[in-house]
Amino acid sequence: MRSIRIRVLKIATAAACMGGITLAGQSGESEKNTMPTFAFEHQYIDTELGGRSFGQTALADLDRDGRPEFITGRSGGDIYWFDRDPTGRWTRHLLGRQSPSDVGGAALDVDGDGWIDFVTGGAWYRNPGPPGDGPFERIVFDAALARVHDVAIGDINGDGRPEVVSMSDKNNLRWYGIPADPRQPWVRHDIGSPVHAGLSLGDVDGDGDLDVVRTDVWFENVRGDGTEWTEHPIGPNTPPPPDFRPPFAFNATKSRVCDMNGDGRNDIVFVDAEIPGGKVWWMENLDGKGTRWLRHDIPNADPARRGAYHTLWVGDLDGDGDLDVFSCEMEGVGGVNPPRWYIWENLDGRGGSWREHVILDAGLGGHEAVVGDIDGDGRLDICSKLWSPRKDNANGGRMHVDFLRNVGP
Repeated sequence: MRSIRIRVLKIATAAACMGGITLAGQSGESEKNTMPTFAFEHQYIDTELGGRSFGQTALADLDRDGRPEFITGRSGGDIYWFDRDPTGRWTRHLLGRQSPSDVGGAALDVDGDGWIDFVTGGAWYRNPGPPGDGPFERIVFDAALARVHDVAIGDINGDGRPEVVSMSDKNNLRWYGIPADPRQPWVRHDIGSPVHAGLSLGDVDGDGDLDVVRTDVWFENVRGDGTEWTEHPIGPNTPPPPDFRPPFAFNATKSRVCDMNGDGRNDIVFVDAEIPGGKVWWMENLDGKGTRWLRHDIPNADPARRGAYHTLWVGDLDGDGDLDVFSCEMEGVGGVNPPRWYIWENLDGRGGSWREHVILDAGLGGHEAVVGDIDGDGRLDICSKLWSPRKDNANGGRMHVDFLRNVGP
């Protein structure tokens, strides 16, 4: 096994007060009166990964050892999985070749044999169970589906089995049912027109089935079986700044459907994923039907223009029962300062009062980071990598794959 050098950082929390939304130093009766410590140790998973344009991230227990492994794949190239042993050493393995995807990928048991497989673009990679150092078998289910930016997994037609939803501005927004024999072509079902990014799934209208979000609109699953869709507006995202307007910068977010304020209605959290100076915000579902929305911005704790937030995870990171937000800045679409990693702590439990914590400030960015308990200690850790590196990053301007081990309370 190959040893990877380790760098350890314990990062203190950062706090400030901006605008009309509480960050640190202000609290109401229902807000937390103490500042929890978010403490993470940084470890390089890999400092020698060749190339660039890596996406397709996931955490999955590929070898059934009870611990998740980290997966990432290069756009149009090789896919790797990284295994962490009980001593903390990481080993890189080849998962597959010739990925037809761009950024999107997802882990699931496609063929029902009890071993987790991997889906990218119009192909899936069959886990031989147990996996070794050689590539998984590559099986094409739609040869025309390539350059996919977003992939999501969910039960779209209500049959109790997962379906695969995909989108990019090179294809449309669609879902595929997995046939009994997944080696055969999968049946494509169209949902609507695409944007560059921003796909997520959730019950937006409260009728018990999965709807589909696409950055600026959501699609109602009218019959609950994925056969009929109605488009509804959500609201605008941040326009690209005048000095950064490539085609992919428009209508490109990361989104998550969740009940941010605890009122029993699903809201939507967003970050701007492809532009410098992007925002973090959530849209409140005022009527629970997805027809009336109110935007709530989560402000930065400093005024400097930041890099693109091409990561979004929403969940309880401090164990208090409400939803916090995690993201990190890219290197490839950078801000004025070196990239950092952030947690926005939900102070009042209703998404109206926030405290920003910088959990990594080490000259290293992230892209498509994923969150899970890697080391089995009950705390949520973070794995990430780059799309493309900055020349001045802390790894000598080279690609890097990163692990933030949660060592907090």
